[in-house]
Amino acid sequence: MRKNVFSSSIKILIVSLLLLAVFFQKERSQKLMVLAVILWVAVISGIFLFRKSGKLAKKCSAFFASLKQAGRTAKIPAEKKAEPVPETETEPPEPATPAKPAPDSRETETMLLHISLRITEKLKSAYPQSVWQWKDTPSLQDILAGGTVRILVENMDAYTHADISFDRFGRIHVEPMTIGTFAEPSGNGTSAGPKTDDADAAEETPPEPSVVDVRVWYELVGQKVLESQITELNANGHTKLTIKENGDIVVNRQKKEMLKGTLDSFPAKSYWEELVLLLAEDELKGKITGNALQVSWT
Repeated sequence: MRKNVFSSSIKILIVSLLLLAVFFQKERSQKLMVLAVILWVAVISGIFLFRKSGKLAKKCSAFFASLKQAGRTAKIPAEKKAEPVPETETEPPEPATPAKPAPDSRETETMLLHISLRITEKLKSAYPQSVWQWKDTPSLQDILAGGTVRILVENMDAYTHADISFDRFGRIHVEPMTIGTFAEPSGNGTSAGPKTDDADAAEETPPEPSVVDVRVWYELVGQKVLESQITELNANGHTKLTIKENGDIVVNRQKKEMLKGTLDSFPAKSYWEELVLLLAEDELKGKITGNALQVSWT
């Protein structure tokens, strides 16, 4: 930095001297040139002294700052020694963990109410007239942990019970079943009497069920029955079966129809196209042929 200032000032001085020699007479130019040199020396000396004084001031301030810092560090141990030693305090006892809500708390009742509504919605999607109740009061912790609870059902064809469970994704699973005792033989013979033609006609034309959700009906009723029938028929060499409007499952054997089973609450014909799509998800081919639905698996 010093060299840059000095060299720049020398250049300015030389240019100034040349200008004075050119534009003024010899005697006058010499005086002016001497005056310019004196002025240049004074300026350079002033700049040098100013920088020296600035550096000296910085050194002095740094020295005084170090003295102050040393004084502070010297006072800290003295102040610490003057302070009394605090007595050891016993650690406060940890707060007790909050007790879990009782099984009959309001929150538990609210959660069970929501679960009950989920079950009702699932059952009524396949059986609109169904009603149910808990077989035993369930534990909310068991349900949330994926346990299975049993319920009593009504208006679900031949089903009397159902097992309810929730998977880890919160999806509800319903497994309907029929539980009962062996019927005692009747001695009066009224129950074993021959059926009349009117009774046969009534059985052949059952009332059309009201299906709300075909997918739910398929998951609860149709899928299980069809899997069982198809497994047996495929082992015997069959490649297709036919479902009639009343839910009867038949196969052709020696050019005659043979009844293999019946699907409860079989959806009306207006729902068959949707049912065909559900069958395709299980790699089954569904085809609507008149008043029957043909299901094939090859």
